[in-house]
Order: sequence, then C-alpha cells, then structure tokens
Amino acid sequence: MDFAQQLGKRIRRSRMDIGMTQSELAQEAHVGVNYVPRLERGELLPSLDVAFRLARVLGVSLDELCGRSVVRKDGPDVQDLIGRMDRADAVVLRKLADVIDALGASPRRSSQGNGQVAVRRVK
Repeated sequence: MDFAQQLGKRIRRSRMDIGMTQSELAQEAHVGVNYVPRLERGELLPSLDVAFRLARVLGVSLDELCGRSVVRKDGPDVQDLIGRMDRADAVVLRKLADVIDALGASPRRSSQGNGQVAVRRVK
C-alpha cells in the first residue's frame, strides 16, 4: 500500500472517529465535495496547506495524519502519569525532574573530539 492510500485510510479513520461525513469535512476544510472521497481512496495527495486544514478539522497533528505515532497530551496514558506524579513524594519527583532535564539537555561532545557523546548520569 502506498503513502497516498495509507494517508487516505488515516483521514477516513480520523473522520469517522469524530462522526463527521465526507461532505462535512470538505466544507470545514474548504475543499471541494469530491476531494475528500478521492483522498480517502488514495487517488490524491493533498498540498501542505490542505493537509494542515484537514488535520486541524480532524483534531489531529500533521504527524498523526502522516502516520507518525504521537503521544497526545490529553490521552489516557498522559493522564495516568499525571495522576501518579500527584501521588509521588518529593524524592521521586526530584528524580523524575533530573531524568526530564537529562532527556531535554543537548548532548555535549567529548573534549577528545572522537565523536562520542558525553552523557550526564542521573543520581
């Protein structure tokens, strides 16, 4: 299955998940009424502008529309993590903050210039 067909399936799945018809999606995304069915069949690839409008109407990111898995900030996994952090003590929260800092920090190159990345240890 090529990219256009995969994209079409994701558009259709996203549209159906929110209970929207093809005509409603076309109207909200400001495309022709026959455009959405052709996209969903994989006959067309949208321009970046149209893909952005479709994603916005469907409530998904462009990454999700293109098939990249994205963790939703409002999803059940994230809500579970937030709940677990609310119940954690100060020591656990400090360790978690250290891990987040380590993940967000840009890697430093070693002074030896051998291309290896120096990694900071988390206590």
